[in-house]
Amino acid sequence: MRVSVGLLDDKQLREAVDDLLSSAANPADSLMNRLHALGWKPVGEAHITLIGLMLIIHHYNVKRDEGHDIEESLSNSYIESMDHPTIQKY
Repeated sequence: MRVSVGLLDDKQLREAVDDLLSSAANPADSLMNRLHALGWKPVGEAHITLIGLMLIIHHYNVKRDEGHDIEESLSNSYIESMDHPTIQKY
């Protein structure tokens, strides 16, 4: 029988999540800046999912830069992303 492990309960998993979200900051920012420059407007679930992902990455890295730990940064980034008006429409 497998034991359920919380994603953030294991130090290596926490660090892997941190590495993933930290390394995605610049590409996510570039992508959103380009989409904004092109006048892109989200339509449908796939677009909203993309925006949600970019918002989580952005807010996560802001929180980490402010000195928050991984778990708190991840939790706050989710809350702030789901609070975004575009996300709330869907």
